[in-house]
Amino acid sequence: MPTPKQPRSRFVIPILAGLVVGLLLFGTGGWFLGRSNAPDPDPTPTVVAQPTPTPSASGVYERSQISINRPKFAGLLSPVAEGWLPHISGCARNGDKDGPALNKGERVRVRCEMDAMSVVFVEYATFADRDKARNVVIGQAHDAASFAPGVEPSGERVTPSGRVNGYYAEHAYRADDRTVAGIWWDNSRTPVGAYLLAYWKEGVDEKWEPIRDIWSRYA
Repeated sequence: MPTPKQPRSRFVIPILAGLVVGLLLFGTGGWFLGRSNAPDPDPTPTVVAQPTPTPSASGVYERSQISINRPKFAGLLSPVAEGWLPHISGCARNGDKDGPALNKGERVRVRCEMDAMSVVFVEYATFADRDKARNVVIGQAHDAASFAPGVEPSGERVTPSGRVNGYYAEHAYRADDRTVAGIWWDNSRTPVGAYLLAYWKEGVDEKWEPIRDIWSRYA
């Protein structure tokens, strides 16, 4: 079942000062996105390649992380992951030693760490496969209020960077007797989805603002 990385104080404290990865959603090994039985959407549209903006890299560390991370996201994952490259670490792609396994319907999976949070990027074989995963998230979003009050409505949204436009959903679920809160977003132009996860209590102090803040900075 899905378990985000344990929180570190150096991450949580700055987040709280400034504003402060589901049992169904994820499969084997705690990282693998689940499936629902939702009907397939219309046939897959033609994918149009988009130019990829260069992420901000203000320091040596950030430029080093971009150099390390960029090869993991070659292909359709690049536009969705681009803003995260200077800031995420420990990224593992399927096929890497100790990397994540693919679920049925997936072509590429990359999981990364970001202090108290986990970030996962998935390229699906088809839009239908991606949307089945999204439907699981939507179901969890409906139940999120009982685990993580204050969840925002789901819907189509352009990311703050303007790089992608797709579906956004805040969701929550129980794992190992703890609540996990997450944000899902995807790209309407490509069969790609991503999600950001944190433990509700230990990772974000039972507040949505920290996880929203991180998403708004880099998505």
